[in-house]
Order: sequence, then structure tokens, then C-alpha cells
Amino acid sequence: MDTGRKSKHPEPGYLKCPGENTDMNTTKSGNKLSGLLPVFTYLAVWAAALISFWVFKSGSDAMGYSVVYLWILLPITTFFTSFVIGINNYWGRKKWISVAAYGVMYMLAGYATFSVANMITFNKINMPEFIMIPIGAAISAAGMGLGTGIRIIRK
Repeated sequence: MDTGRKSKHPEPGYLKCPGENTDMNTTKSGNKLSGLLPVFTYLAVWAAALISFWVFKSGSDAMGYSVVYLWILLPITTFFTSFVIGINNYWGRKKWISVAAYGVMYMLAGYATFSVANMITFNKINMPEFIMIPIGAAISAAGMGLGTGIRIIRK
């Protein structure tokens, strides 16, 4: 006899763990993946910048490469991905660690291109330009700060 009421028992073959919400776990998993998307986007642009330097370079293109990649594209990508991380509060307070990582990656972009080319040409070892780390970190901190500020104001 069907009374139209739903049974309190789960369907056969389905075990429900106490205190487990499968929708919540799916959301947490989705947040972890979406939190990595800005990082993967930045790494893809960063890798494309390095690849284009080594594959498509000629001596006369050095200034154009510098302007397009090191002064425009990488700083904009750094700012935008940091903004996305800040506005979505990916990783909570730990998100601020990524500011230092963005600074190091910005320094490495110049080091892995022009410095390495110089080392190969003149057969000598150059030190990285560590002054580039705070520059990249400042760009990232500005994006993250703006994103975080907008998120706080929205609340």
C-alpha cells in the first residue's frame, strides 16, 4: 500500500555515513579545482612567454619581447589572477603566500630568458636580479588586495 510518503531508509546499496553531506563534498572539491585555475592560467602564460622567447626569437625582437611579455602580459596576468584569488578568497589566509610565489616567477621569467641567453653567449654565470621579486610581488599584492577589498565590501 503506497501512502505517498518517502521512506526514511536510503535506497538499497547506498550507505550514508553519519554527518556526511555529499553535496558539500562535491562543492569543496569544486572549490579546490577552481582555486587552482588562476594558478594554471598564470603558469600557461608564463610558459608561453618563455617558449616564445626561445622558439621565435631573433636579435632584433628583444625589445619587443620585453615590452610585450615582461612589461605588459605577465604583469597583467599576475594582477588579474591575483585579483581572482583575492575576490574568491581561495585558500583563505594562505592566499597571501602566493604573492611571494608570483614575485619569484616574475623574476624567473627574466632570468630564464635574457640572463640565460647572455650566459650562453658569453659563457659566464649571471646572478638572478632579485630586485624583480618585490616588483612582481607588488603587482600581485595590488591585485589580491583589490580583490579581497571588493569581496569584503560586498559582504
